[in-house]
Amino acid sequence: MLAPINQAKVLLCGNISRVDRRSQALIEFLSSSKNYFVSQLCPSFYYINLRMQSSLIEKVLTKFYWVELLIKAAFTDVIYLLPMNTIFIKSTIFAAKLFRKKVIVEMYISLYDTEVRDRKRVGDGSKLAKSYIEKDILALKKSDYLIHSSNQELTYWEQILNTDIDRKKVYIAPLCNVSCLLPNRSWMQDGKLNICWWGTFIPLHGLDNILQAIRILRERNLHFTCNFFGIDNKAFYDYVEKVRSYHLESIVFLRKDLNFINGSLPKYLVNYCDLALGIFGNTDKAYHALPNKLIEALSLGLPTLTMNSPALREFFNPETELWTCENTPESIAESILSIASGSAYSVDWKQTREKVLETFSLARYTEVVSEVLAKATNNLPKKEVTRFN
Repeated sequence: MLAPINQAKVLLCGNISRVDRRSQALIEFLSSSKNYFVSQLCPSFYYINLRMQSSLIEKVLTKFYWVELLIKAAFTDVIYLLPMNTIFIKSTIFAAKLFRKKVIVEMYISLYDTEVRDRKRVGDGSKLAKSYIEKDILALKKSDYLIHSSNQELTYWEQILNTDIDRKKVYIAPLCNVSCLLPNRSWMQDGKLNICWWGTFIPLHGLDNILQAIRILRERNLHFTCNFFGIDNKAFYDYVEKVRSYHLESIVFLRKDLNFINGSLPKYLVNYCDLALGIFGNTDKAYHALPNKLIEALSLGLPTLTMNSPALREFFNPETELWTCENTPESIAESILSIASGSAYSVDWKQTREKVLETFSLARYTEVVSEVLAKATNNLPKKEVTRFN
């Protein structure tokens, strides 16, 4: 018999890294839903384990990507550019225009802000930097729907890119990296303050400011330890050397054995962490982006200290719902001393945790995605398929 169904075909464009939990959550949601047929296009699929020895090979592989893109774009109903894949916006927009498809862009980061202004991997004013600006603006302006994690960061991007965004097409889907584990530790139960930080060693996170604050705390004779959890890369070992040069080996421990991907790090934190540290970077991005580690810490119910910034105020009251300070070593150290002595202002961490679990939930993220997909596909005709009983 013939039965009418409304299953939209969604083409997901972009690469997914092992730590890209937002894209993974999106794919799991779409794949498990009865409302969508899902296909994915991963440009790097054609480059895996292949060293580029000539421009000829590059050109051939690029043609494979374009062939797959055009075939799938012709059959899809909507093209969804995955988070952190703005690098592919030109080909995405071209295919969408060619076949008159709607484009949903979930940027998550700005290429220009991240690579040029924050990490300084690319020189400002260079050809590559200009290319990043062009792609960022194209994604912001030419997408039919734009999903992002905060309004504050979008306003910041408008300023640095000298552009404007049509807010009618913007949908805010906050970060969704929460944990449901509960704290299982009394405050300073070991007789010392156990401080924890985790993440990547990039300027945004302000790890140098934290290390300088730790030197001050040692001089002030605070009884504490500090564990830094990171990944095995060059930056990790650079900080191993910094810890040695500051003679902090007895109180600062750099570890790469635990992480959020396999759940080992949150289990450690709820049992051993007294104070979680957020970000304290000196970059513009640090003021305008809400860090994942902050949401992770608060969802675990951990007492948390992070830098005060405009980004916090979109979702929190920094004066009552968490501890904040300025992003200087002196301010960080003084705040930790106040926390350790019990003189810091009172925070109801249980209440903050409940707010975080509600605001930054996976359910909230998928609700926004569903709304956008419904709008992007609302003019589709009903399809009929033959069902065999």
